[in-house]
Formats: sequence, structure tokens, C-alpha cells
Amino acid sequence: MTAAAHMAACLAQHARQRVDFDALAGAAEAGDSSLPASPRRRRILADAAHSLEQRGLAMLPKGKSGWDYSAHPPLPRWVQRPPAGNTRRRPSDPQVYVAQLDPVTSQRLSAADHTLLGPISTLLRDQPDAEIVPLADRSYQLYGDEKRLKNIERHHLVTKGLLDVTTHLRARPTPAPLAMYELGPAPWLLIVENTAAFTSLRDILGTWPDRSQVGWLGFGEGDHLIASLPTALTSFRERDHPVDTLLLYADLDLEGLHCAQKASARATAIGLPPLLPATGLYQALLTRKPRPHPPAPVDQAAAAAAWLPPHLARTAAQMLTDGLVLRHEALPLPELRATLTPHAPLLAQLLDGGPPERRTRRPPPAQEDHR
Repeated sequence: MTAAAHMAACLAQHARQRVDFDALAGAAEAGDSSLPASPRRRRILADAAHSLEQRGLAMLPKGKSGWDYSAHPPLPRWVQRPPAGNTRRRPSDPQVYVAQLDPVTSQRLSAADHTLLGPISTLLRDQPDAEIVPLADRSYQLYGDEKRLKNIERHHLVTKGLLDVTTHLRARPTPAPLAMYELGPAPWLLIVENTAAFTSLRDILGTWPDRSQVGWLGFGEGDHLIASLPTALTSFRERDHPVDTLLLYADLDLEGLHCAQKASARATAIGLPPLLPATGLYQALLTRKPRPHPPAPVDQAAAAAAWLPPHLARTAAQMLTDGLVLRHEALPLPELRATLTPHAPLLAQLLDGGPPERRTRRPPPAQEDHR
């Protein structure tokens, strides 16, 4: 059973309308012993909460006070059970939809599904060739709530390929833009996921003696990075400065490596080059002191580290299974500056690293991190 299924079963046992989310999270963790120690625990619980909402099984808090923002992604502090009889009851009157929705309406639909589809059918009936607008604009037009369609890409009808944002909603997502800085004319973009490392690299690259070797520097992390990648194409076009090489420097932990793989797939899907590891920076990072972290299962560590080149992937996977991770802060500004030398081509250093003697250095033993 999924985390959402365990939560739904727990929710069904409660008589009260408002249920603390801790109770639902506890049910999900009781059903999956690996969840409490998973680095993706918070993401899994957040996705499960939104799944309950999309299936009409729960209502999530509307105001900020109903959410826990202590870490990302935010989690609801509680959920509200819908009024009795509203979750699975089909409308008493037959619903008539436009022909474009025939594949959708051939499915068994909940009352929440019908509530979603009604305004879409009206749009397709009255404005079948409506201009494609930002998703939030369409959401406000159809439902009077600009956030109603915020997570529509996770809706079961969309994930099944039955409902399409562009074709049926006549809309397009408008993610927050990827923060990008054009530091020089070279055709490459390096994306960094940590503000300290980003600031340090901006200082280093901003004063690089040969400006022709420097390209774009970007900042993005997690789901925001994956969603915002298409906005990079707009920046390249506006500046008439395309790229043929896309690099990422992320933390060496499960979450950072999973994000790298998803972001690379997203990049190629929209016509960008695949996202390559900034191998030179990772080689330097792997010489630094790792910090303790709950061990990752061997198969998960190997799958995540597969994004790295083989000689780094083996070291990174072993580190993760040993219960260690490396964050950007382990390679501070002085060491980061020493990693990149103006006496060699910059892109080659980012892609391949420095001299052979630097590549053979091993990480020092881990020490307790008391932060």
C-alpha cells in the first residue's frame, strides 16, 4: 500500500471532521518501516496529502497557519474530512460533457472529478480555440480560485494521460524562473543548488581573467529546479546566448542526486542538453570531511549515484551506504577557489577536474557533525 492509501484508511476510522496530520503521517510510517528514515519522507507525505485532496477524501488548510513550514516541502498541520456522502457519490443528474472529454468520462469518476470537469467542459464548448494562458489565470476564470489548479499535473486523470493541461484546459504552467546570471559569453550553464556555493562561485567566475571562458551561472534546487528549467530557454533566447553544455553541482546526498536525474530528464524533454555533473567540483568535494546521516539502502545509493561518472559513483554510493553525506559547505570558498585555476581552460576543469594528483586524493575519515 502507498502512503496515501495508509492515510486514507486511517482517515476513514476517524469520526471527527478535523484530523491532525501527525496521525495520518504515523499511519503511513506504520505501514512502511523505511519511511521514517527516508530522506524523501517529507516529500512522500506531502504528495500523499495532495493525493487525498485530489481524490476528494480530504480538504487541506487554506491559510498559512494551517501549514508547517519548518522544512521543505511544507506539510499540513491537519486535514478536514469532507461532509459525509460527498467523496464517492456520483451526481444524481447525468453529466453531459463535450466530445473532447470522452476518454475522461469513460472512467469511473468521483464527485470531486465531476466538480473539476464541469467548468473545463464549458470552456471547451464555448471557447474550443481559447488562447493558451497561464494556468493560474485559467484556474481563476474557471473556479474563482487562482490556486485551484496549482497541482493539477498530479491529478490521477492527468497522470493517466486522459486530461491534458494544454489541450483541455487551454493553459500552460508558469513556474518561478530559474535564477540565472550571464557572467560571460561561453555557451555553458552551471547550476548550483546551495546559496553559499552559488555565492562563492559567482565571486570566482565573476573575476575570472579570461572572460571568454565564462558562461552562465544559475541557482535552483529540488522541485523548483525541475519546474523552472523551461524558463532558461527564454533567457537564452532573449540574450541570444544559447548553451551546448549544462552542468549541475548539487549536494552529495540521495535527495540531491535524485533531483539531478529528474532535472536531466526534464532538460532533454524540453530540448536542452542533458544535465551533466560538474565532475571537477565533485572530485574536490569528495576530498572533504563528510557528515553523518542515516544510511541509505545499497540499491538506492547505487541508483542515485549512477548519475555521476563511474569513478565517482562508486565512492559516493559507498559513502551514502556508510551513513555519510557531503554538503557544499564542506568545500568552502578558499578550497573552492583553489580547485579552479586560471592557468587551465575553465570548462574542462568543471567537466573533468584538475591534475591527476588531485583526482586520487581520498576523503578523510568522518567526524561527528555537531551542528
